[in-house]
Amino acid sequence: MLSYLITDPFYYRNFKTTLENSIQKHTPDFICFRDKTSIKNAKLAIEIAKYYKIPIIVNQYIELLKLGFDGIHLTSNQLHLIDNFTEYITFVSTHNINEIKKSKNSDFITFSPIFDSKGRKGLGIKELNEIVDIAQPKVFALGGIISNNEVNKIKQSKAVGFGSIRYFLV
Repeated sequence: MLSYLITDPFYYRNFKTTLENSIQKHTPDFICFRDKTSIKNAKLAIEIAKYYKIPIIVNQYIELLKLGFDGIHLTSNQLHLIDNFTEYITFVSTHNINEIKKSKNSDFITFSPIFDSKGRKGLGIKELNEIVDIAQPKVFALGGIISNNEVNKIKQSKAVGFGSIRYFLV
């Protein structure tokens, strides 16, 4: 099962230490940098990802691609831009069937929320499996994944992987 570590400035007070500890503990397959406010941390994230030989994706901030990111994670509002990034690894955030159909040219999609997260009701593993049947086989589960309990449930699903912020925190 593939894993997708997503950074968040709220949880990454000491960015370098938190990211390196998370990588060493969990060995993610992808890293998503999600912080438009810190060019310094963007460059540091790229450096760390390259050192560990992990593809690094920037979340939605297209202008940061030029720093050396391997890919882009587009929001559902950016779906119309997907064909502009064929030379990059592309992830797209999706939340419904219509968005999934529009993201067919992406390398991967995230579908969320699978579990209850930040006041949103989780859609569950059954709906995740239905989405995988439509989007084959490039779906990463997202939302409310905070422990091995949720990861083990996703491992029983048809998803290719999972993404999380809090699960990867040490």
